[in-house]
This record gives sequence, C-alpha cells and structure tokens, in this order.
Amino acid sequence: MYKPYANHVNLIMSRAPMSDAPSPAPAAPAAAGPFRIHAVAEMTGIPEPTLRAWERRYGIPAPERTASGYRLYSLEEVEQVRAMRTACDGGMSAAEAARWVREQAAQGGASDGKAVVPGSDPFESAQATLLDAIERFDEEALEACLRQMMFMGHSTTVFDQIVSPTLREVGIRWHEGEMSIAQEHFATQRLGKFTRDLMQLASSSNAASKVVLGAFADDEHEVGLLGLGLRLSTWGFRPIFLGAKTPPGAIRNAVESVAPGLVALSVTLTPERARARELIDDYANACGDVPWLVGGAGVRPIAKLIEEHGGLVDPGEPVALRAIIREAIDASRKPNPKKGKK
Repeated sequence: MYKPYANHVNLIMSRAPMSDAPSPAPAAPAAAGPFRIHAVAEMTGIPEPTLRAWERRYGIPAPERTASGYRLYSLEEVEQVRAMRTACDGGMSAAEAARWVREQAAQGGASDGKAVVPGSDPFESAQATLLDAIERFDEEALEACLRQMMFMGHSTTVFDQIVSPTLREVGIRWHEGEMSIAQEHFATQRLGKFTRDLMQLASSSNAASKVVLGAFADDEHEVGLLGLGLRLSTWGFRPIFLGAKTPPGAIRNAVESVAPGLVALSVTLTPERARARELIDDYANACGDVPWLVGGAGVRPIAKLIEEHGGLVDPGEPVALRAIIREAIDASRKPNPKKGKK
C-alpha cells in the first residue's frame, strides 16, 4: 500500500546521493588492476572511508590484502563499487544496493554500474536520505525528507520503519567513530522533534485518558519514550510528556495534578541493581493506584523487579502491550471493597 509514495522518496534520493562525491561517476579505467584504495576512490568517485565502511558492513567490495595490510582491488570489484554507487544514486540504501550487487553476481549478471536498478523500498530510501542529510548537516534536505515522511503511512509505521532504525544506525556510527557527537545530537534533536509532532497529531484533546511519559531519572535518552508515547496516542491516550531524566518526585506531582490513566516510563541503559531497586520502589510509590508501565532497551534485566512492585513490562509486541494496558486500566477503575473499611 506504500508504493505510491516510493516516487516521492526516490525524488529526494536523486537530489541527495548516498556518497558525498559528485555525479556522474568517473569512467571505468582501461587497466586491469589490481588497484590500491586511493586509485579506486578516484576511479569511482566513492571516498576511501565509504569504501572501507561498505567492506566492513556489507562485504562489498572484498579486496585482497598484501602482507603489509594494503587493500588490492580487482577490476571486478571496482565495477561492483560502481554498481553500488549507481544503485544508491537511484534511491537504494547501501544495504539494498549490496544485496542487489550480490544477487547480480550470483546470477552471473555483469555488475557494470549500467544495469537496470530495481525499485527500492521507500522506507529504506528515506533512511538513507536522512543519514546522508545528517552526515552533511543539511537542514534543508532533512526537512524535505521529514515532510515526505508525513505521507508515508500511519504514524507508528513511519516511526518503526524509518525514525527508529535511522537513529539506531546513527548510534552505531557514532560508537564506531564514523559520526561525530555533533551529528548524533543533530539527528536526535531533529528526529525527536518530528516524533513529538507526530505524537501531538495522533492525540486528541477529547481523549478519555491521559498518560504521563517520563524516562528513568538517570536516563538521558527519550526517543524510545517518544515512540511509546506515539503508540499510546494512537490508542486514545493524551500524552503528558515529561522527557528524559524524570525523577520519581516529578511523576508523583504529575499523577496528583492530572490524574492520568497510565504512567509510562522508559529505561535505555539498565541501572545497577541497587539503583534500579531504589528507583523502582520510588516510582511505584509515586504512581500509587495508577497503573504504570516500563519499556525500553534496558528493561529486561529488571523486569522481575518491576513486576514485583506492581508495574507492567512492555512485552515488545504492540497487540500484547495494548491488551495488558487495557486490562490494567480496567482493573484500576473497579471499586476496591477494602478501601474505606476500618
């Protein structure tokens, strides 16, 4: 159902190629090789760092090494690089392009950079566009892609298929030293704002229940929390977003002030056991009778502790998550016969 939007994203891709080299790529050399990496970079227009990254991530190209560790590329591998570039410039992500080149080689097809490139997945193309814009700090290209993403499907689909994997890739590249902390902050700030906008658009002022959203007190990450808030918004909750590093006292104040139907917390990095026990105990007390849920990448090691304190743990599957939330809210609304008795 998303094919009508593929052309929009591919149009953006045609304006923002995967590599940071000019188009068109230089002509193929007459020599038969082997070639050193600087020569391949000049011949194909793909920078040396990108060649090394493609080799490490996708296994293409796969040059031989000399005894001293220098890469030696065959003419066939040079043509594979040119085919990768053609595919990326046509709208494919690098991962898609690598798969396509391997398929061409397995079928005995010539990877000369001139073969017809099959239609690319619009979500992966959008990811590639975002990553390229982030690497270049290109605000205009980033905004153009974000505008197109608003029309690429349901808000949770856009988050799950584009925003979340893009930010995950940014984190990997930052960890590997391929992106700077400035680029990581640029990506987090812009995509975080985009997700907040989606969350506000998805929520209704007439929603029957409010949900208070906050990250664990020591947790500086909030994109996962935004994704959870977005999903809850589409389920009829009105989000009250408190953001990163939310202490139990802030949760208590919000619960007393807005009487939410649910409190949703996220934890990206699992706290040490003693700290986790302290925080979970404080959050449980702050929520009182309001159902509370914890999700995020760091929740599994402390799931049992959360459940022992009466909290819910995100099962990681939307249908199951919605069911346990609804059950918990319905149970909290039933009158408690023990209350009021002396």
